[in-house]
Amino acid sequence: MIYEQDDKNMKKLGMAFLCFCTAGLLMGCSSSSDLMKSYNDTALENSRRIINMNQNSDYDFFAVNLALFPKNTNSINIEETESSEETDDLVPETSGEIMASSQEDISNTSLLASIDRAEGVYGKDVYDRVYPASVTKIMTALLTIQHANFTDKVIFTEDMVVTDYGAKLCGFNVGDELTVEQLFQGLMIYSGNDAANALAIHIGGSIENFADMMNKEAKRLGCVDTNFVNPSGLHDNNHYTSAYDLYLIFNECLKYEDFTNVIRQRSCDISYTNAQGEIVDATYTTTNQYFLDTYDYPENVRVLGGKTGTTDEAGCCLILYDVDSKDSGYISVVLGASTSQELYSEMNVLLNKISK
Repeated sequence: MIYEQDDKNMKKLGMAFLCFCTAGLLMGCSSSSDLMKSYNDTALENSRRIINMNQNSDYDFFAVNLALFPKNTNSINIEETESSEETDDLVPETSGEIMASSQEDISNTSLLASIDRAEGVYGKDVYDRVYPASVTKIMTALLTIQHANFTDKVIFTEDMVVTDYGAKLCGFNVGDELTVEQLFQGLMIYSGNDAANALAIHIGGSIENFADMMNKEAKRLGCVDTNFVNPSGLHDNNHYTSAYDLYLIFNECLKYEDFTNVIRQRSCDISYTNAQGEIVDATYTTTNQYFLDTYDYPENVRVLGGKTGTTDEAGCCLILYDVDSKDSGYISVVLGASTSQELYSEMNVLLNKISK
């Protein structure tokens, strides 16, 4: 009997060891090219731009061919840690009137990742939950491309009206008739919150339903620090994301030509019909200050487009699609800057980390 019991115990220990090894393979021993990150608490302690929340999950997300960043590092230049011999190449001499000069000049949440090589170049607080402001609209754009026809007609209705004080608006009124494409341009070029609402309700039937679609798509892409409650990014305490999750969403957006075409535009002209049957001509100019020549980006890169966002709670935010001299693509993110000048200054420091 004693030997029989010992044999049973040995079998239990063997099974426990097997489970432990399996868990290790899934969570700790997966290759760096496959393991993305686990869902755990990524909130900072006290900052008005960080949401302090504890959320747990019983599962992990895995992603293939995506850039990875160390989980427990606040600020790291990935390539510098891999090879100190290449340090001088990573921070070339700066150009442009507002550029700072060193890694330490990046004080806000930031991320730089290579698209073609799926490598992280630089990251600071990339998993911290922050308010994204109008950078939210990249998800609205993604769902528009996936679920709507650009030639569809949309009648602007009362529930599409935005009444938030200071909200940036294209100026649409109840009864106006526009195409999805026109609303898409107003969304991504001018960052119109009324355009965001119109697309959301056209696609989802309501803001709430569309927000559910946003969160479902975010989860599909592997976003674990994101919760959207509206299509525009107007402030809500429960509307948050992270630099890494925005990278995941933006990376998906860049797969669509409709998206890459619109973010390249400096302005657009549209004509639509109002409730009285009259033709309204409107011109919308980009919010991207690089395209307006307000700020210059470094000579070693080209900025092909992106999305801005600003609220009191989120600060000034910017996500960009960039290419180097060999046309290799990068995604760069800076979130939470205090001013526009600080935003573009820190973005230039980030872009200067792209090798010539």
